[in-house]
Amino acid sequence: MRALLVALMLAACAAPARAPTAEAFAPLIGCWRGVFANVPDVYDERCFERLGAHVADTHAVRPTTYSGETTYHDDDAGGIIFAYAASDGGRSNGVLRAEGARFVIAAHTHIGGDGTLYRLRGVWTLETPDRLVMASEREEGGVWRPYMRITYTRTPSPG
Repeated sequence: MRALLVALMLAACAAPARAPTAEAFAPLIGCWRGVFANVPDVYDERCFERLGAHVADTHAVRPTTYSGETTYHDDDAGGIIFAYAASDGGRSNGVLRAEGARFVIAAHTHIGGDGTLYRLRGVWTLETPDRLVMASEREEGGVWRPYMRITYTRTPSPG
């Protein structure tokens, strides 16, 4: 009986299971406002929220009606997978890895709302605790070309 009690006490004191997604995204939790490179009148409002070991990322491109939501989850190998759904019906799934203050999004296929397929990849860099740069590339004819660059600054969370 004493051995069982000791085993139960040790189990209760054990470190919680690692949550690579929640740990990696911790510096991003909160809200951000991003400015698109070369498009000064369009901006992206984005908020990251922790959901247990997972993270949800919602965004809205203003002054348009386009928005989307991404969920990030641990995969079985200790990495991070994502699922994105856009207001126009577009969607994508993929993997990313956290490398310190960088998030590297592997090449993946995005299906646009009209059914068009795009090959995308990207790198997000947290330059300071309050400055995040998201840069993506699109594959065209077998060549990767700059696609989108958004520079975010942290903002107060809504409500």
